Amino acid sequence: MTSAAVIRDQLRPHGTLALGCPQCSFFSECGGIEWAESHLDCFAPCQRDCDACDIVCPYSNDFCARLREIGGLRFDNLTALSQRPGDLPHYVPLIHHSYRRSGPLEWPVVAIETYQIFRKTGGRYRAIAQTPAELRRAFALDLDTRVILRGTARDAPLETYWSHRRRDDAPGQLAALGVDLAIGPNFSHFLDVPRTDNLFNRKRQLICLQELSEAGLSPVPHLSAVTSADWGFWREYLLRNDSVVYVAAEFQTGNKNKDEGLKVVRRMAWLQDQIGRSLHPLIVGGAQFLEEVAARFKSFTLVDSRPFMNAVKRQRFAGNGVAPRWVSAPTLPGVEIDALVAENVAGYSEWVGKRGRLSARRRVRGERSERSLRPA
Repeated sequence: MTSAAVIRDQLRPHGTLALGCPQCSFFSECGGIEWAESHLDCFAPCQRDCDACDIVCPYSNDFCARLREIGGLRFDNLTALSQRPGDLPHYVPLIHHSYRRSGPLEWPVVAIETYQIFRKTGGRYRAIAQTPAELRRAFALDLDTRVILRGTARDAPLETYWSHRRRDDAPGQLAALGVDLAIGPNFSHFLDVPRTDNLFNRKRQLICLQELSEAGLSPVPHLSAVTSADWGFWREYLLRNDSVVYVAAEFQTGNKNKDEGLKVVRRMAWLQDQIGRSLHPLIVGGAQFLEEVAARFKSFTLVDSRPFMNAVKRQRFAGNGVAPRWVSAPTLPGVEIDALVAENVAGYSEWVGKRGRLSARRRVRGERSERSLRPA
């Protein structure tokens, strides 16, 4: 029996376009697949029950309805994205809640998961706060704390947001909360589905980004990609949207694999070279790739919840080497963890910054060495 890992490797790009791709009506938007086996096209190996399948596919009974939902699988009918300039530190902690905390966390910039701000109340999709101050109090943050919205999540909260965002004006509710940046939703891009499903989910993210921008937020595209052509799409997208400096990539699912994660970092660096301007990647959950990121980008930001969640688990940050080290820090029943959260965030942030600065110095030395070798 073929393992899932072997199948994933077979479905990843191998450099040779599938035989049926150039004749496919979706080829101009898709760019084609490069699977290890020379399938006629991405529909050939599908053996799903079409009546029970929820994949966006021409063989599905609701395919036309799904296309109407997003205005078709075209990407030239979206307005330009407007992203405001700003500055971010090397590390931004993700704060999930105010559990076991009595006072505000005093930290310059934090991240909050977009979908933890909403609740379904009386059949409506409502934010738990209506003002910037209410949002910060809800998550036990200082009132001056800047906030980034982390739009990457599992499928269920993403689909709930998509279903309710227009009727209940979710972008408008978020825009009232005084946030700096909003990372777009990372709708799933699977390897083993017809490419129309990936294109559908790409279009959904771009629609959400456009809606956030129109509401007055500064949106950040999540660089979802499973084929070489997907990276080509993002190159053209960034060339057209020249205000975009911040981009995001998530490293908590498939890209958690070291080889695949490194490919993504290098692809982002390739994008930067291709568009001729510096990018500032927001690395979601990718601490293991810090050196690779810092060696390729003049600025970057790691976003993760490790210091926060380890404080909830009563663990204290105690490492300043290559790998973070955590030690048990038990508390008496009922004791708040404000001090432990603050200590973890500060220590972890210093560790991230140190690793970033060391790699940046190596990058600068390499650039100087390269320039010195050029002929006069």
